Amino acid sequence: MNSPALVVESYFDGERYHAAGPYTIRIIDGVIREILPGEPDSSSTTRNSTGDSIVAPFVMPGLTEAHCHLFLDGAQLDPQVRKKYLQAPFSQMLQVGWKNLQANLAAGITLIRDAGDLFGVNTHIKRELHRHRSLIPALRSPGRAIRKTGRYGGFMAVEISGPDDIAPTIRKIAATADDLKILLTGIIDFAHGKMKGDAQFDLAQTRLIVQTARELNLRTYAHCSGQEGLQIAVAAGIDSIEHGFFMSREILKAMAQKRIAWVPTFAPVYFQFARPELAGWNTRTLERLDAILQQHFEMVAQAGAWGVPVLTGSDAGSCGVPHGTGLIDELFFLLKAGLPLEKVLAAATAAPRKLWGMAPANIAPGNAADCVALAGSPFQNVDFLRQVRLLVRRGEIFRPEDWRCPPAVPAAAAGPPASVSVDP
Repeated sequence: MNSPALVVESYFDGERYHAAGPYTIRIIDGVIREILPGEPDSSSTTRNSTGDSIVAPFVMPGLTEAHCHLFLDGAQLDPQVRKKYLQAPFSQMLQVGWKNLQANLAAGITLIRDAGDLFGVNTHIKRELHRHRSLIPALRSPGRAIRKTGRYGGFMAVEISGPDDIAPTIRKIAATADDLKILLTGIIDFAHGKMKGDAQFDLAQTRLIVQTARELNLRTYAHCSGQEGLQIAVAAGIDSIEHGFFMSREILKAMAQKRIAWVPTFAPVYFQFARPELAGWNTRTLERLDAILQQHFEMVAQAGAWGVPVLTGSDAGSCGVPHGTGLIDELFFLLKAGLPLEKVLAAATAAPRKLWGMAPANIAPGNAADCVALAGSPFQNVDFLRQVRLLVRRGEIFRPEDWRCPPAVPAAAAGPPASVSVDP
């Protein structure tokens, strides 16, 4: 019987901080059985396989990355290299995906929601994790997202040319998807401080997309920014808005009423502001970027005050947003927006699991043990969020660097589909 005990000075249970330790968290067969004040005495059976308790300053549920692209390397900053990579062999993309998975674990991330790739890297990795019964991380994937023909998103989405294509395309995607990712708008024109183009799908089409997804038991999340797209997303009942730049108070009120989640993804836009020389931005563009970010901070603060479910996602894989560290940066952005630390950690632990209908990872009796141990309490020093010591998953306790990905299965295809278009 696997019966480790975690002895901690303090812990965050997924919703609340417990500071008055020590506590002994008893785990039997991967399930938290009890949480007791104090340390176990010499007669206690709450020991690990070596006979010793595991001592850690602080534990919390494993973190969640709610928006990333596993097949993309966010640390690669050269736009020409990034463009060329989209024509790389599938085996190379798969290698990048496994490397990024390891980087997420090193940051204490035990649940990942990929945000789409056209090549099937996310689907392949998910299948291998299941096939080899890997304990962590848990991976949700939409497989391929959907977009309107000729519009933004060619590296992650299949095309829909008209309303008649919507239901058949989604049904095909649903065979391997956990959720449905929708490219509802394009991207931001930073030089002019506005969106590029109009919404990809109108309200009637978006409602049909949501209706079809619900019939197939798929939750929906939409790449969406700008007033037009945001209004369509809320009116159609999208489950989660990703990015959401140029948000307004009126839209936030509707999101709060409908319990529509928001993944603000500060990191990729902030990188544009922090490294303007890479894109050649001038002073005027920097001013517009700063204004976009400041408005985003303000709206996220308002979302927290009004009870909009805010989730943590970094858009890792985007230029300048490495996997793992990007998500931790995103926690700091939410703190800068004014959200209390308890709310930020809940947004990264308990909230996404609950909204996605997954088993809870809260540190409480009866729940599966899915925890990360840090070098100290972030409630004492928030920088401890960057200092992961151990991971706990279903009673197994190990260091992130000790995890090994399942052996790769040879790819059926030598490279991406010939129809792939490359977006800048």
